Amino acid sequence: MTAADLAQLCSGTDHVSRNACRIFILGVTQGITVGLRMAGSAGRAERPCVPPGISAEELEATVTKRLAAPGAATDSRDASGFIAQVLAATYPCSKAREP
Repeated sequence: MTAADLAQLCSGTDHVSRNACRIFILGVTQGITVGLRMAGSAGRAERPCVPPGISAEELEATVTKRLAAPGAATDSRDASGFIAQVLAATYPCSKAREP
């Protein structure tokens, strides 16, 4: 998404556009927080190394599968932290493949 795309989305007057704008901004903000937390960690296990070419649909399927697992509905972590953990478990970094 470009800044122009975001501006168009956020200037929409319909309820769906306004919610999508707000949720996108919240997601990026939470993502920055998680990224900084990962950058400060000493271990690779806490960082995902998502291979190039993974589609948005594949990422969605990976996360929604974990959301459907027992206990996910009561997980109190922020969504970005939950997603980061899912991606790190699914696409762990190795010494040979760093981000």
